[in-house]
Amino acid sequence: MIVVDDWTGRAATLCDELVTAGKLTSPEWQAAVLAVPRHEFVPEFYERGTEPMRPGAWELVSASSPETRERWWDRVWTNVSLVTQLGEVGRWGTQVVTGPSSSSAPSLMTRMLETLDIRDGHRVLEIGTGTGYNAALMSHRLGDQNVFSVDVDAGLVDSARDRLVALGYRPTLAAVDGVAGLPAHAPYDRIIAT
Repeated sequence: MIVVDDWTGRAATLCDELVTAGKLTSPEWQAAVLAVPRHEFVPEFYERGTEPMRPGAWELVSASSPETRERWWDRVWTNVSLVTQLGEVGRWGTQVVTGPSSSSAPSLMTRMLETLDIRDGHRVLEIGTGTGYNAALMSHRLGDQNVFSVDVDAGLVDSARDRLVALGYRPTLAAVDGVAGLPAHAPYDRIIAT
């Protein structure tokens, strides 16, 4: 668990920004944004660097690095998507480094969750566990017993589970291909693909 002094003030600022922009309207989801520490789910991320010798190269920004900690802290509580995992994809005979996993911009997450029209007691299947932040928001809102999340990457699922458990959340997670859902726990009231 990352120890940070005042993440609640940053969460309140982000929540206010999302409300002002019309990206977060429901009191239940506002409470979730205020209660769930996003920084715990994104201890590091990658962004395009500006180093003159390697312009545009991916740079690791980490909470544990004294050189990047302040930038990490500022970005993780900003309404931006953060690339959390890199991969290479061959395109037209070249190798292109891409971000196969990310923590979506909070405004996108909250718009998707509000559009899902979740009600108390609803059971939700999330396709794409990623960092686990979205599962934490849903667990806060619905309770662990109503949240199910899957991802094809077992490493992501394991990391998300560790982070969720450290914060007291225990939704059902599984490393499976989301195309088949998670039939063992069906039926679901809502399905979200993140």
